[in-house]
Parts: sequence; C-alpha cells; structure tokens
Amino acid sequence: MINQIQHKKVISFVYIFIILVAAITALLFFVHYKYYSKNAILKQANLLLESGDYLGARKRYKRIINKDPENFSAHFGLGMSYCAETIFKTDLGMAKTEDWHPAIYHMTIAMNLNENDQVKQTLAILHFNLGTFFKKENNQDAAIESLKQAVAYDPTLLKALNLLGAMYHESGNLEDAEYYYKKTIELRPDYAMAHFNLGAIAWARKDFEAAVSYFQKAVSLAPENTYFQNWLAKAEKHAGK
Repeated sequence: MINQIQHKKVISFVYIFIILVAAITALLFFVHYKYYSKNAILKQANLLLESGDYLGARKRYKRIINKDPENFSAHFGLGMSYCAETIFKTDLGMAKTEDWHPAIYHMTIAMNLNENDQVKQTLAILHFNLGTFFKKENNQDAAIESLKQAVAYDPTLLKALNLLGAMYHESGNLEDAEYYYKKTIELRPDYAMAHFNLGAIAWARKDFEAAVSYFQKAVSLAPENTYFQNWLAKAEKHAGK
C-alpha cells in the first residue's frame, strides 16, 4: 500500500515536472520568436529605408512600435525615413516646412528613450533644416528658435551658429550676431565667412580699422573671393589706408 502511494507520488511529480518543462519551453520559444520576429521586421525596414522605399519602411517601423511603443530603433528609423523623404522632396522643390515635423517628433522620442550623440546630432540637423525653411518664409522668430534648438543639440554645428549670427545681424541685433560669429570662429578659426561677417558688424559700427582687420583675415582665408576683396578695399578707403 505504501509502495503504491509512493509510486503515485512519483508519477504525479513526473507529470508536474513534464508540464513545467513544457511551459518553460513554450515561454522560451515565444520570447525567442517574438525577439527574432521583431529583429527581422526591423531589418526589413532598414533595408527598405536604404533603398528609398520610405512608405514601406515606415509601415514596418510602425508595426514594431504598435507592439513595443518604447522601441528606440523603430522610432529612430521612423524619424530617419521622414528625414530622408523630406530631403528628397527638398531636392525636387516640393518640400514644405511642416514636412520636417514628423522626423523631429520621432527623433525626439528616440532621444528620450536613448540619449546619445548620434541622435543629438541628427536632431540638430533636423532643427537646422527646419530653421532654413522658416527663414525662406520670412518667419524670423521661428527660424531663430529652430536654430537655437539645433545649437542646443549640437553646439559645434557651425552652419547653425553662423546662420544664427546672420539672422540677428539682419534684425539689427549686432551684439547677439557678434556672439554667434565669434562662437563659430572659436570652433573653426579658418571659417572665412564668419570673419567677414564680423567685419560687416564693425563696418555697421563705423569701426573701419576693425573692419579692415576682419576683412583682411577673410581675404587671406579665401583669396579667390572677390566679394571679400571689394569690401576690404572699401574699408581701407574709409580707414584712410
């Protein structure tokens, strides 16, 4: 009798063990399938993005996000697909200012999920591009705000710094213009246009000696630039040289 009870206990234990192993195996298979399925979709999306099929890539990125809303790679890829498409439309003269917004939106989500230099630099470029579109629309305030965002994400983005200086220069804010031109030169001393722009500020202040100095530096860095040469000649004349 005791043997029978023990035998039944052993059989029950075996059954439980088999069921447990089966459950763990099923769970591992599910996790494995889900992981590799997601990776497969992501790989497909990346290949479609590289080939220029932006709509096809976005459909796959969105499939991943629907199941995993905090998937960094999918948001980053989605942002890049909108970015690449807008650049393509820009080359065709078909892009609109609002076309940059989806790229910025998803890239910002990606940055919040995984803040790294690549995402920051991409966001800087996106905001710079948006700023140039606002500038074309003569929306100066919006352009300046977008360019400031670009510099906030990447303080070394020279074209954003120089354009910010130019925007403030155009508005008559010479102090801020000078600040951004000098920041540009700090990062790249051989940036001829920034030296020329500082010369233009000195000219506006009627400081012709300083204008000559800045224009000379610009000409030395870009000796083939006749525009720089002409302004140097004007400044030298006013400075009595």
